[in-house]
Amino acid sequence: MSDELFTFAEVGNDHAKVHPAWRILSVEDDEEYQASLILALKHCTVLGAPLEILTTNTATEAAPVIAANPDISVILLDVVMEDDDAGLRLVRSIRDMIGNAAVRIVLLTGQPGMAPCKDIMLSHDVDEYWCKSDLDNDQLIGVITSNIRTWNYITRLTHARQGLQMVVDASRSLSDKRDLQSFTHTVLEELGKIVEIQQKAVICVECLPGINVREAQVIAASKNFSSKAGGNLKDLVDEEKLRAFDRAMTEGGHIFEANFSVLFFDRSEVNDSVYLTLVETDRPLTDEHIYLLRVFSENISTGFINMFLYNRLTELSYRDPLLGINNRNWLKLEIDSMPVAERKALSLLMVEIDDYSHMGITFGEDFCDLLLTGLYRHLHGRFPAARAVCRFSTNTLALLLDETCNIESNIGMLSLQQLVIKEVEHTLSLTAAEFPLGDMLDWEAEMILRLAKCGLEQARREQLSYVKFDSSLSVQISERFALLDELRSALVNEQLYIVLQPKVRLEDRAVTGFEALVRWRTPEGREYSPATFIPLAETSGLIGQLDKLVLRLVCEAVKQLKEKQIQLPVAFNASPMELLMSDYFDELLAFIQKSGILPSQLELEITETQAMVDYKDIEPRLRDIMALGMKVSIDDFGTGYSSLSHIADLAASTLKIDRSFVSRLGDSKECGHVVDMILRLGDRFGYEVVAEGIETEEQRQYLLQKNCQFGQGYLFAKPMSLEVLLDWLPTQTILSSVSKP
Repeated sequence: MSDELFTFAEVGNDHAKVHPAWRILSVEDDEEYQASLILALKHCTVLGAPLEILTTNTATEAAPVIAANPDISVILLDVVMEDDDAGLRLVRSIRDMIGNAAVRIVLLTGQPGMAPCKDIMLSHDVDEYWCKSDLDNDQLIGVITSNIRTWNYITRLTHARQGLQMVVDASRSLSDKRDLQSFTHTVLEELGKIVEIQQKAVICVECLPGINVREAQVIAASKNFSSKAGGNLKDLVDEEKLRAFDRAMTEGGHIFEANFSVLFFDRSEVNDSVYLTLVETDRPLTDEHIYLLRVFSENISTGFINMFLYNRLTELSYRDPLLGINNRNWLKLEIDSMPVAERKALSLLMVEIDDYSHMGITFGEDFCDLLLTGLYRHLHGRFPAARAVCRFSTNTLALLLDETCNIESNIGMLSLQQLVIKEVEHTLSLTAAEFPLGDMLDWEAEMILRLAKCGLEQARREQLSYVKFDSSLSVQISERFALLDELRSALVNEQLYIVLQPKVRLEDRAVTGFEALVRWRTPEGREYSPATFIPLAETSGLIGQLDKLVLRLVCEAVKQLKEKQIQLPVAFNASPMELLMSDYFDELLAFIQKSGILPSQLELEITETQAMVDYKDIEPRLRDIMALGMKVSIDDFGTGYSSLSHIADLAASTLKIDRSFVSRLGDSKECGHVVDMILRLGDRFGYEVVAEGIETEEQRQYLLQKNCQFGQGYLFAKPMSLEVLLDWLPTQTILSSVSKP
């Protein structure tokens, strides 16, 4: 086959089998002249085929003849007939109303003055214009021959284009078929459209390795063979066609015979099978049909590959290869498609092997695979009536069970069973959580599975081997999601605001700075605690938006304080997630420059626990910020001790003693020891120390005795809005500590 999709045979006698005769239409009211035309063309042949001449005597008679015979190649049309412009009106009807743009129209006139040639050729879609007296026999034959050639090429090109479009449409029909039966049935249907002739039969067979093609199973059939699908090929077709199938298998290609074709598709590289299709017709296929079948066969071949690859991908997506059972993706689809009545009757049971990753490191992956396989066998034995058992994650299996399964007692018994792995007994340590699906009828499957995973983690944290979650957990989750939606809206509409709590020198209560605390009040006046919405923002990915909003509000507050000649730093909190963003430093500088304030008028606070998790990555960012002239405070210092390994070179200027220690001063020796230790560390390594949550004079005096210089708390001032703060500050001593860069 050539590189081109379609090739046309050279001009010759082979066209006779396609065109038994070229149809010519003479539309002429002069019957004698029409008879002379017929006589002149009687023995004329073009491209090896004779002419078939149709005749009418008026434009009115000609129109239906043209509409009924789209294969007319040339029309010899008299200009003046029943009316002076009858011929010209017919031209417009042919092109515009009938829609035949291919037929060649040759105008003939015996009165050239009635319709000048130049004007007619410019204004009408005609191909030639002759005066009858100038057109002799030789010229007439030349006109007919050249116009038939032109019509033939135009028609074949049109058919080729239409055929290609049919192939494209047929290929598109195959593209969404994912199972063998629907794919092969569509192949049969589209093959019938491609050949454009009445089929006697179209049969598709699958030949498996080691099977003679004559024994191949018929997987799809049309027409009178449709009831034979599933039978053997040899029982459906005659010996001549069986020999063609044998040849196709031997030659590994298509076979085209007079009245049937066998198309060969080798897909052994993806599923070890060969597919063959028989197309039997009631008359021989043209060359064009054969070329189209070849082209479409390439698409069929690709379609077989795509179908099997898709099915393989689907299997990998929804099946676990180790256990040979469905996985989390399948479980999600199953729950989503489950009828309400069925969901009401089922519970989702999650069973997790404890310390799985540790065992993998200690004993190896093969051991863990055997452990999981053993757990699956035991679960299957304990819950034989399970609706499904799926592998949810690396160390977790999920089961769909009804209320008759006695889940709690069976899980308890399962934990007592021994697993024998390589002749050694092992006791299973399991965590199980049950979730009645009837309590989550309005939930999407993805949300249910996320809830189940969270519930399992909660049970493990609480060291519970089995827990059953009721509808209250669903309510809590629903409320949390509703709050998340509100928080998103609040950030967009800037409903969050800041309040400022003064920091003071403990000796004389002189104001040394402020800490910005974010608050959220809804338009309805409902207040949400930061302890509620800040963790939600962190877990939902909204903390970045929240941090940027707070930073902008802090910069605006510093600017207003500066305008009142109050040169004190304002501290703001930043999450490690934001600090690690590549553009955080540039955004911080942009906020500072836009506000027209000094970097030293800001102070960044980050909690000890958060800072130490990624300290290696965060430290350079903190030092860049300090290089600007900003202070960096480690908030809640002492709650973890995780920073002690970095204490000598901690990227910070201030340590803040957590309020949990300050509030118990005098009551707890341990808290006193922690406070004393932090103060001595600050003194030893040159950190400023600020005590949080000071509420009593006794606490202030205790801290002063321990040489703590700075603090904040309700004893000195509650957090307040900027407006209230500006009214409060004139009554206080202000200690200016901001330095210019």
